[in-house]
Amino acid sequence: DNHTLFDKLEISRPDASKEERKQMAMLANTVVLTTQSVPFLHAGVEMQRTKGGNHNSYNAPDSVNQINWQWKSQNRDVVEYYKNLISLRRQHPAFRMRKAEDVRNNLEFKRVEPGLISYHLSNNANGDNWRNILVIYNARTTAVDYGLEEEWQAALLGNEFNSLNKISGSVEVPAISTVILFQE
Repeated sequence: DNHTLFDKLEISRPDASKEERKQMAMLANTVVLTTQSVPFLHAGVEMQRTKGGNHNSYNAPDSVNQINWQWKSQNRDVVEYYKNLISLRRQHPAFRMRKAEDVRNNLEFKRVEPGLISYHLSNNANGDNWRNILVIYNARTTAVDYGLEEEWQAALLGNEFNSLNKISGSVEVPAISTVILFQE
């Protein structure tokens, strides 16, 4: 019944550009799909679904509640991003620990600042083939130069998956995006 994420961002951030709101939506659900939880995605979120701002659509007509499948081709980049993100989650059980004790033993927050949060998953968490994973969320409207103490490989840099670049020293986290690094 409630607003779609697309509509909520249009209402809450009318000052942001359409591209910024798209990035905000992608970042929001990257958090959903890379945290220790059961993820829930609103139908059509990967297509930038809108209900035209209707926040209580339980009795609205199909013209409001339907999924317009043209949105899929109009937002192919977002659809592909979600597809890759879901695939990453499925391939890496470190994002799906079932016991609180496992989370306490393998997840450590590294930086928590306004608009920037990072955490480290360690010890091949939950049987993952990646020994260490570093996730950095940047909600700021500017890029962040994030210092690294070790060499990492990139699984996600902004909107680019599987770049597999070796990174050391620091990584630039683009504005309103996520970086996921790993060590085998």
